[in-house]
Amino acid sequence: MDWVIAIAKGIGYGLFLGIMSFGPTFFALIQMGMQGGKSAGLRMAMGIFLSDMLVALACFFGLSALFTTWWFQLGFSAFAALGIIFLGAKGILVKYKSFLENVQKPVNKNTNFFQGFLVNLLNPFVILLWVGILGAISVGHDSKGSEYIILVEMLSILFTVFSLDLGKVYLSDFIGKKLNYRIYFFVNRYVGIILLVIGLYYVYHFIKLLIPLL
Repeated sequence: MDWVIAIAKGIGYGLFLGIMSFGPTFFALIQMGMQGGKSAGLRMAMGIFLSDMLVALACFFGLSALFTTWWFQLGFSAFAALGIIFLGAKGILVKYKSFLENVQKPVNKNTNFFQGFLVNLLNPFVILLWVGILGAISVGHDSKGSEYIILVEMLSILFTVFSLDLGKVYLSDFIGKKLNYRIYFFVNRYVGIILLVIGLYYVYHFIKLLIPLL
């Protein structure tokens, strides 16, 4: 019965996270589904899923204390800010002619996967999110053997979020078939602006952590 409750709770958490998440990966996934179709979007979704699983399992096996240290968050925020600002600026500054050339090129399968993996991993709040999730689902599980129940709940969350990401891919692919390249171009620029704003927020987070040293 405990396993059933853990799975049900995990699905509930996963639905909430999947619906309410609007980070860099959300916009990148929608963009990829529209421009690259289902296959490219699915590969990106798989990359996002595996990076989430990597962080979740790292937290589960004891690295959550490391992830919440001041120096780790400082360094990771700086790294994330640079990476996401670069992606945002790339989307904003690309010219229409270059955009058309890139869209019409054959899609590299590995690129989609690693782009999803890295964009998600660049988000420092993914780490803090899983630290918080682990703390939330661990409440009330203090008996021996309860770690397996916690693991089942975490995996239920992961697979639920992954399922919602697949839904986003299929929806964006459907919408993408109704749009022309000019609209794709403006969607790409819009996503670039969103990523740039998120990157600047990480710069703010970095400065906020750095201020105590000044």
